[in-house]
Amino acid sequence: MHWEPISDQDRKIIAKQINREPRNLCGVARRCPQQCPQVSVNYPLPQTEKDANFFPTVFWLTCPEAVRRIGGIEDRGFIQHIQVQINANKRLSEIIQAAHEEYAYIRRAMLGPDLKAKMRAGAEQPVQQINKVGIGGVGDLKGIKCLHMHYAHYLATRNNPIGELVDKMLKLSGKKWQCNQCRQHADTQPAGVAE
Repeated sequence: MHWEPISDQDRKIIAKQINREPRNLCGVARRCPQQCPQVSVNYPLPQTEKDANFFPTVFWLTCPEAVRRIGGIEDRGFIQHIQVQINANKRLSEIIQAAHEEYAYIRRAMLGPDLKAKMRAGAEQPVQQINKVGIGGVGDLKGIKCLHMHYAHYLATRNNPIGELVDKMLKLSGKKWQCNQCRQHADTQPAGVAE
């Protein structure tokens, strides 16, 4: 899997988009039409003493406009609706499980040989979690935790059926995406973000 390396400008934009200092950034998987980061790539294990926890979300949807619109879809009960369909359809359940497994594979592939050896040896908890959880850290590989994470995975890989459904719903809304918020404010730091 290939993604663009993260630049200082990308870090500033992502900090503004998510309104906090981003953690574990290692790349940009997708950019919006204005060339701002839309999906960041995040290393799953802590990079500093301050970030002591496992971070299961490899692909993070950073675009505030996409986050807002998908939040509206979630508010209308789409997660529960699609979960009912998954539970009733064995083939769909298998496809969702495969997407979760691919996500976990990408997460494992990001690790160096030392950590992979620890995983094989059954080492510490955060390393073992990498093998056991799916998209966004969900434990049930037939479940959906958050549409934003599935959409980010879809934008990054084009291989997530839930993300693809979300993409179709966003396109069916007919609303044009003309957000310049990220580019306009790239030089403005949110509170608590260091230069």
